[in-house]
Amino acid sequence: MNNLNASIFSKSHIYLDREFEFILRGIYMCYQNMLVDYAEVENNENKIRNRLYRDYLKKVSVKQSLGLEHYIFHPEVPEVDAEYNESARTDFMVYNSLTYVKDELAYYIIECKRIDGSKTLNDKYTENGIDRFIQDRYPSNRKVNAMLGFIVKPLKINENSLKIPSLKKYPFIDDFEFSYTSSHTTNRKIKVTLYHLMLDFSTIIKKK
Repeated sequence: MNNLNASIFSKSHIYLDREFEFILRGIYMCYQNMLVDYAEVENNENKIRNRLYRDYLKKVSVKQSLGLEHYIFHPEVPEVDAEYNESARTDFMVYNSLTYVKDELAYYIIECKRIDGSKTLNDKYTENGIDRFIQDRYPSNRKVNAMLGFIVKPLKINENSLKIPSLKKYPFIDDFEFSYTSSHTTNRKIKVTLYHLMLDFSTIIKKK
């Protein structure tokens, strides 16, 4: 794997959640290296997520290089409701190992969805992603969570992203223009913010 450059963490602005933005910058750096490290990746949400996890976010050496060594990333974690049913499975549960031992609710949720410019996948991004936060199927204990859009076909990312309801540009990563936020009130009347990173894998998606 290529050396990861943590200098991207230096950008200053008004933070919505300083800790979470630091984590998301680290994920962005892993994505940048995926574009170099892989000749091609599958056009499959789970496979892209699993590569991100297994080869980067799980590796102690990678996390140390990014200053994320205290953070734990768990993929495919079931959320269990008050009736002990699984309300949903989240793509990533993220927590600080130093904090989590004192507060079991101190974690973030990251949901992943493919984007190809079609209304079908844009709708799935909303209905199977954003709406799950609004419906409290995914918890928002820290009042912020995130979504990763995996771009699998060449498209005008900003134009497509702004077709998704409530997304607004929110640049917080140096030299990266495809970051957004959206604001929502959940069914439990909790005001939450979602970060959105649109990560363009289209140049290395495996051809059928």
